[in-house]
Amino acid sequence: MLYAILFVLGAAWGSFLNVVACRLQAGQQFLEGRSVCARCRRKLHWHDLVPVVSFLALWGKCRFCKKRISAQYLLSELGTGALFVLGAGMVFSPLSSLLYLAVVSFFVVLFVYDLRTYVIPDKIVIPGIIVIGALNALAAGPAVPLLLGALLGGLWFLAQFLVSRGRWVGGGDIRLGVLMGALLGYPMVFLGLGIAYVGGSIIALVLIAARLTTFKSRLPFATLLLPAAFAAWLWGEAIWAWYRTIIGV
Repeated sequence: MLYAILFVLGAAWGSFLNVVACRLQAGQQFLEGRSVCARCRRKLHWHDLVPVVSFLALWGKCRFCKKRISAQYLLSELGTGALFVLGAGMVFSPLSSLLYLAVVSFFVVLFVYDLRTYVIPDKIVIPGIIVIGALNALAAGPAVPLLLGALLGGLWFLAQFLVSRGRWVGGGDIRLGVLMGALLGYPMVFLGLGIAYVGGSIIALVLIAARLTTFKSRLPFATLLLPAAFAAWLWGEAIWAWYRTIIGV
């Protein structure tokens, strides 16, 4: 019953986070105005907005214009619901719960925004650095490893930005590196980056093999970095221990 309640709450929160990402992209206030169909712009009723259920009941189509609704909405709700269920075994205090909620919220919004636009916006990532960094310092203990992680995470992408003159990464990637470091701290920030690059390479090769992309295609970088950072945050110690057994250290 607890897991079911958490999933419902998470799905509802994921629906809201998806609205936040879409409205910020459009330059709108995300707390103002009713939800509308992205195609016909008709205002939606409350029963069109029940997380997961409405999408499935309408067969993924707008009630009014019958145009397809992006699966992004359903996946955001399902994904955030699953993250809420996962959090049941990962948080042990009100402060750690607040930190987990902040990480999930900022990461989901950044993930959706980058997936749609290939842009990591300052209006999301900078507040994320401040909120997650502050909560993590209160929940996790010494601030020095977190500050060092934020510095190294930012410097990693800054170096690439300077060497490539902005062709490899952008300014948003630098600030996302700071966010990763503020969450993971030193030295775990390097594990998060390693997971992102290895995982990204595997995903890229699979997409190329399936002829869904090419070697010259762009990939939304935050969609690789954010899951890697999240995995390193929750399971970093276990992943590192497993890796050491593999290499025999």
